[in-house]
Amino acid sequence: MLEKLPRLIKAWYVGNTTVRSANRIKFALRALHSAGLNNLKGKDSENRFARVLSDAGIVSITRMEDNPECDVSDMGRKWRACITQLGFVTPDASIIKNQHITESAFKITDNGRRLMESSSIQSEQECFLRALLAHQIPSSVEKFVDVPPFNPLRIVLSIFIELEKRDMDIVISKNEMASIVQLIGDESLSSIAVDMIYSYRNQESILKGKEKRVFQNQIREEASNVYQNEQTLNDYADSNFRYLKLTGLFVGSGNGITIARHKWSLVRSIMAVPFEFLEGKNYLFRLWQGATLPTDNLDNAFATVIELVDILKNDFNYEYKIPNNLDILPVQQINSIRFDLEKKIFELREIQFAKNQSQLWEEIYEYMVDLQQSRRHIGRIPQGEAPAYFEWIIWRAFLAINNLVNQPWEARRFEIDSDFWPRFTAPGGGPDMIFEFKDYVFVVEVTLTSSSRQEAVEGEPVRRHVASYVEKYPNKDVYGLFIANTIDTNTAETFRIGVWYKSDDTPLALKIVPLTLSQFSEMFYTAFNYQGRFNPDELSNLLIRCRAESNSIAPEWKQSIERNIKRVCKDLA
Repeated sequence: MLEKLPRLIKAWYVGNTTVRSANRIKFALRALHSAGLNNLKGKDSENRFARVLSDAGIVSITRMEDNPECDVSDMGRKWRACITQLGFVTPDASIIKNQHITESAFKITDNGRRLMESSSIQSEQECFLRALLAHQIPSSVEKFVDVPPFNPLRIVLSIFIELEKRDMDIVISKNEMASIVQLIGDESLSSIAVDMIYSYRNQESILKGKEKRVFQNQIREEASNVYQNEQTLNDYADSNFRYLKLTGLFVGSGNGITIARHKWSLVRSIMAVPFEFLEGKNYLFRLWQGATLPTDNLDNAFATVIELVDILKNDFNYEYKIPNNLDILPVQQINSIRFDLEKKIFELREIQFAKNQSQLWEEIYEYMVDLQQSRRHIGRIPQGEAPAYFEWIIWRAFLAINNLVNQPWEARRFEIDSDFWPRFTAPGGGPDMIFEFKDYVFVVEVTLTSSSRQEAVEGEPVRRHVASYVEKYPNKDVYGLFIANTIDTNTAETFRIGVWYKSDDTPLALKIVPLTLSQFSEMFYTAFNYQGRFNPDELSNLLIRCRAESNSIAPEWKQSIERNIKRVCKDLA
């Protein structure tokens, strides 16, 4: 149906299809470094590595809940393969020895250390860009079919450039990635690949509903072969999208990806230089160090800064004052300014994202419903990601409520990616979220823990976190809002008493109210469905009423909270 193109007999992918939480690689490297592991090969070592990842909250291994001593070496093996293929950790001793390299096995590389130490999403993205730009298939650390080496990132970029030349939609959809792009092993074929995409889009555009889905499946079936079925092609496309977006060059667009608006200049500069294929230890050294980028050059770094300043002015009406002596600054300082500009663009995009949330209240509510299901990976929530999605969706709910005094990034302590999806849960040492309004502050903690373990894990930290903000905002009412799928009575008792003693034994009265996610989502839905908005005063008044009834014993207090929720919903409707 599509015109023929010399294609690989096996699709390529970057990263690792089984390491879905690729944006946690930075945290995995930190956990690996802290644990001091110097061997990742063999079942015992792989088991240790998997448990290090589990203890750090980077992976969720459900089978360990029933049997803590079970074999989880497969998880350690998958993560080892991922971080070595990307060049963040050196491979096993046999590969190094075969390349005649004097190096200890399983050492975090230069690029891996930069990633591990990165403190912003912009510097982190640059590490992934260096990794994927250096990446070549096949190589000594990644076997493939017998073809000349190629760079997957450059193939994708060459297709985007060709799409732009032809004035086509500058997007690669998931099905186009699965059925066309990832089966190409030579960037010189990008023109013919875009011919195929053009033909595919023309035929797809005249179809709707079931006919359209049948056509898409047919194209994947044509692309599949004895090595890979349609589901594998889809899985590879998912993996490619996830890892490619980590470079910062791409953002999501519908069911596909596109080039980020402020990255086009960098893309053209990358593709202006032919890719140099290396073999043996020369390739490994480049992979471990990370590829050289155009912005490592003084002139390119300077031109990029000027372009970013123009984007801020034209797209966001934001004036950024650059130093008068920019043209004589060293490249490191210019790139520091570049990172600051990219951060500002991200912040302004996040403000736009926050403003849009009130229009997306139904989607937010649906996520909250999914989080109440017994199996956390049902619906929209990826398996093992429920804790991060819980924090993320409550943050979005408060952005939809609006009227915040603090900025959206100040309201969350967890990290998000370039498309505003959750990357990881909030770190310890503070609350999950802080929402400041004109007259009051909500300190919000969420958890999926239940039973008596809930009080043991959450009782002291939540009170300590709320107490710290009571002291930080002496002229505002500070409320602690604790949200879980179920509220254990022991947890309710701890929060009902609501006292925290400072180091000098001075007591602080805390206004903490525990709500179930069902109760919170019911209020949220009722407010938006009937009122078109959720007035934060309604929530603060509810918490005041709940605290006024906290002299009851814990079981009765939980019942009174439920009655107050029902009353609020009745008033809103």
